[in-house]
Amino acid sequence: MCDIAKTAHINQALLHYYFRTKGKLFAMIFDQESQKFQSNLISILTSDSPFFEKLRRMVEEEIAKMRSAPYLPMFILNEMHSNPERQCAGPRESHARVYKVFRDLVEKEQAAGRILPVCPRQLFLSIMGLTMFPFLAQPMYQAALEAEHESFEQLIDDRVAHVSNMIIRSLQV
Repeated sequence: MCDIAKTAHINQALLHYYFRTKGKLFAMIFDQESQKFQSNLISILTSDSPFFEKLRRMVEEEIAKMRSAPYLPMFILNEMHSNPERQCAGPRESHARVYKVFRDLVEKEQAAGRILPVCPRQLFLSIMGLTMFPFLAQPMYQAALEAEHESFEQLIDDRVAHVSNMIIRSLQV
């Protein structure tokens, strides 16, 4: 708490006044950081863009977010597994809202015959997994393939088009 107060240029008593405990401060930061991962998806999914463009933009957004904070996904997953009681309502509701909008969009496209039948839940998990896994497995990838940082960056550059194209091809009628 002392280091946080110094970094924020406030006195420690003020920090304690607003947050009371380290746990409450951590919960607020955890909520804010985990919600960052859902922030732009709603606007992408509700835009006027065609469905496949929304999917492409969704993949781009997820990979861009992972790139901007590559250690955050592992931190969030570790925290959720080691302290499930800390999963506050904010992130849960945010994730549920994103999924509901996504599910409704997929069901609408299926009903119109514009995409092949697919389980929205499986499609959502596939997109999230295909975009998140390279960041979660980066140390394994770099060690196993003796990859340098630059080659990992190139892999990620190529990943946006690869994942988008693979998902879109699997849904095309």
